[in-house]
Amino acid sequence: MNDPLAPDRELAIRRRVHRLAEFYRHAAVFATMMVPVWTANVVLLYIWPEFAKNGFFAMGIFVSVMWAIGLVSHGITVLPFWRFLTQEWEDRKVREMLEEDMNGGKK
Repeated sequence: MNDPLAPDRELAIRRRVHRLAEFYRHAAVFATMMVPVWTANVVLLYIWPEFAKNGFFAMGIFVSVMWAIGLVSHGITVLPFWRFLTQEWEDRKVREMLEEDMNGGKK
């Protein structure tokens, strides 16, 4: 197979795999950090009953929710559950535009 786009395709796949690995690291750090955050919240809640009343407990919730929003938005840009705006979609649009350009703007 003598495809001139093969090196570009391999580079695109490598970028996608790298972005996917970054997402998995992000998810692992999220899971790893939520264990001590919530362990501390639960322990402090039992040791110091006013913990929830002073708003500190809400900080654990706030951190978890905000980080989860970031993780979900990161996942939307990386995971293939969207068929729109994926690498395959980009490749298809490039081919369509190149064909349109070669045909003089006619489809």
